[in-house]
Parts: sequence; C-alpha cells; structure tokens
Amino acid sequence: MKKVLVLGTHNSCISVMIAALIKHISFNRIDVYSAGLRPKKINPYVQKVLMEIGIDISKEKSRSVNEFIHTKWDIIITTTEEARQRADTILIGATKIHKTFDDPAKIKGGEIEKMNAFRELRDEINEWLNEFIARHRLIPA
Repeated sequence: MKKVLVLGTHNSCISVMIAALIKHISFNRIDVYSAGLRPKKINPYVQKVLMEIGIDISKEKSRSVNEFIHTKWDIIITTTEEARQRADTILIGATKIHKTFDDPAKIKGGEIEKMNAFRELRDEINEWLNEFIARHRLIPA
C-alpha cells in the first residue's frame, strides 16, 4: 500500500480535502494522511461539502507535520509554497508533488457563495486526483 502525505500550512481546508478524497477515490487502498505546518481547526465548509458526496470527516482533526517527521513516504503532496519549502528540508519522501488550488476560505459573501466556492474546490480536486492517482499508479491492479 502506497503511503501519501498531504501537507499544507494549516491543515484546515485544502490538504484535508485532498486526503479525504484520496481515501474515497481509492476505497482506502492508499495510506494517506494530511498535516499542517501550523495546524488550525478544520474549516466547517470542508466537512459540509464532503458530506454532500458521502464522505464523513467529522472525526478528523487537524494534525501537525511534526507527527510525521520520521515517516517514510512514497509521495508528499504540498499545497502551499511554504509547505513545499519545508517538505524539502524535514520530510523523507521518494516523490514530492506541489499542487496549489485557490483557497475558498478567502471568498467573501454569504452561505451560498461560500458553499459554492468549497464545492468548486472539491470538484476541482476530485478531477485532478483521478488523473493523479492513475498517473502515479497509486492503486495496485
């Protein structure tokens, strides 16, 4: 089973969503974790838009990269420039991938606008991951 870490700055939005979607797409056949350099509480909109597609992350908590410093990874996905720079110095991984997405937490507006922004992120990540998982042969045949 491949071991993947998704690293962001706060582990509150994008990195959490990527890890949850990897688990979902792979039917838990990829050992995936998410972490942050300075963890914050998981954004409630992440939980809402994932629940819309049947993914329950209500028991998940934001984690620090410090929990994983001595872990050997097959792939490390970084989601911010700061995370990319830190991953190069503190994490052991065969392959490092840097992928950024627009942060929907920065969207101004009401509930509808925010939910739509988080849905767009979810769908964009899902599309990218379907190609990414196949290209990197993360799921055994």
